[in-house]
Amino acid sequence: MFSWLFGKKCAICHKKADEPRHYFDEQGKAIVVCYTCVTYAERRAFRVRK
Repeated sequence: MFSWLFGKKCAICHKKADEPRHYFDEQGKAIVVCYTCVTYAERRAFRVRK
């Protein structure tokens, strides 16, 4: 509801995503990942949204 005000939360660590990266999970659903969790997301083989 207030995502435009508070920003989005990281799908991995559930903290505020300061520099959000957008990925797709195994089901094709778009998720937001913060900058610190990018290495984990790439190890999990999430696909980058283009």
